[in-house]
Amino acid sequence: MAPVIFKVRCDRTQPGESVFVVGSHDVIGSWAPGKALLMKTSAHEFPVWSLEAQVPTSGPVEYKFIIQKEDRSGQATWEECGNHVVRPEEGEKLMATSAWGASDVQLMTAGPRKAADSPELEVLWESEGSADFLEGPSAVFHAFHWPFREVQKWSEKIAEGGFDAVQLSPAQRSIPGNEWWTRYQPVRYEDIHGLGSEDDLRAACEACKKVGMQVMGDLVFNHMKVVAGCDEWRRAQHDHGHLEHLKRRLSENLGPTFNRNDFQWPWFPLEGEEWDGPNRMEGWGCGEWSELKGGSEKVVAVHAAHVEKLKSCGVSGFRFDAAKHMRPEHIKTYVSRAGTYAFGEVLSVDPSMQKEYTAGCATNGSPFPTTDFLLACWLRRFLENGEDGVDFHFEAWVKHLLDVEFGKGNSPPPCAGAAKKGCLRAPLLASNSVRFARNHDTVCNDVPFYGLGKWGLEGAQVATAWLLASHDGTVMLLAEDVTNSPLIRQALLYRKRLREKLQCLTKEDRKAVKTIIRVRRAHGGGIPLTVCLACKGPEGLIGFCVLNPHPASSAEFAASSCLAGSAGKCVAASGSGEVLLTSDGKLQEAISLGPRDGAFFLVS
Repeated sequence: MAPVIFKVRCDRTQPGESVFVVGSHDVIGSWAPGKALLMKTSAHEFPVWSLEAQVPTSGPVEYKFIIQKEDRSGQATWEECGNHVVRPEEGEKLMATSAWGASDVQLMTAGPRKAADSPELEVLWESEGSADFLEGPSAVFHAFHWPFREVQKWSEKIAEGGFDAVQLSPAQRSIPGNEWWTRYQPVRYEDIHGLGSEDDLRAACEACKKVGMQVMGDLVFNHMKVVAGCDEWRRAQHDHGHLEHLKRRLSENLGPTFNRNDFQWPWFPLEGEEWDGPNRMEGWGCGEWSELKGGSEKVVAVHAAHVEKLKSCGVSGFRFDAAKHMRPEHIKTYVSRAGTYAFGEVLSVDPSMQKEYTAGCATNGSPFPTTDFLLACWLRRFLENGEDGVDFHFEAWVKHLLDVEFGKGNSPPPCAGAAKKGCLRAPLLASNSVRFARNHDTVCNDVPFYGLGKWGLEGAQVATAWLLASHDGTVMLLAEDVTNSPLIRQALLYRKRLREKLQCLTKEDRKAVKTIIRVRRAHGGGIPLTVCLACKGPEGLIGFCVLNPHPASSAEFAASSCLAGSAGKCVAASGSGEVLLTSDGKLQEAISLGPRDGAFFLVS
């Protein structure tokens, strides 16, 4: 007998139902639904279901997944595909992964992997710009669609978890409804409404301030409520009477503050490539977002008053929603007036588009912070595929990502050959960019988002831990991911302790702080064996983190060249456990990391 971890991605269950595995041997039910083995999932694992079972090694084992009631009563729903097949071997642990309705099986050895007989791969973690990494928030808790009273209630726990900022959902009056996207269809900027009252917001801000956290508002200044769908607007372009009717509807729905003259004309739909095209700053998103006339005196005055109202409640930072659809000079005007930290949601992997905002919205000599989508894409591909998944010239790779996003092709660019020379560069936008592995757009929308859409927490948590283990940038985390990932909670605690040490340095010494990354390749290639991130300052090592990104196999970590030059005791960020480091970067005793696991240490 040998252990096999069965996994299947299935989102077809109804309340009271579960996924089961059943197959050709009696240990997995002998094809009888009543004897099938119940698989498990959880809030952060769904729609992935898994089960570990001892399976005979005497030959191939065939199996299928079925959906039935948890008590096995009633009719079972079978996959409509050929049988899945595994061939376990004695002394080997397999992970067999499938998608519901597809007979293909992805097999991985789930035992400890071995290191390749090659030097470590260096990953350069450097960016343009001279921003002090302590200027912006370190870790932001995205209280996505949370009522203000919930933020107030949990503020102390959030701060204890390692956060120094909370991001709110939009506070203005929006269309009615409980769905998250209703907050992004403003109706009236003069009112605080929907997630709580003005007093609720003030109380939440006061509670956060008491525990040392900044509160950040979400500004939806690009557009307002949808008053007609794209098809209706399109038809109206050939019917002057109906166009007048729709414009009157705009005034009726969004007055008395705004009228038809405060919106962008002529109407132009943003669809397909137009989302990133030359008219992206004037077009109506999906052909239906009511696009405001950006930069007009009236629009700016209303928006500025909204910012001041939020500031009067205690909000001290801002996110600009849909920033790539606003002109940089308009955002810069708002930022200059607000006089607070702000960043822009620039939903693009194109560095040239990002630079329009990092440079065009800058107000203090540092790059204006924007969302680092390309870095998130790079991390996913590197952690899931290894160096072969990212070893491309950036310009060619960006074009490939855009082509795939807009359905223009799927052929990857040629290999650049950098990994063979021992060094890759991570595509950081700036030292103060806003970083993430998962955000509300990639999780809540059924859109590819350059390969980030529907990235499950199981894999994304390793990328999040990587981001938190680096010394710079602002890391944004969804509340649900913090709740559901012990690895992320460990990484948050490490970042908090690391930042405490870095805050003791002078501004001049902080310029010498670096994150140095070395990757131990695995025998046979593919997913890296381990990733070591060391934070070093002018006097040497400050702290380090080691990650095992593999979904099924454990890994041993004994040394890394990025730890060389420092010797002594390093204490676990949690306060429980320590390691002894020699000057050549070796641990006196190797540590073992489970699948998608990490260890975090600070120099004592």
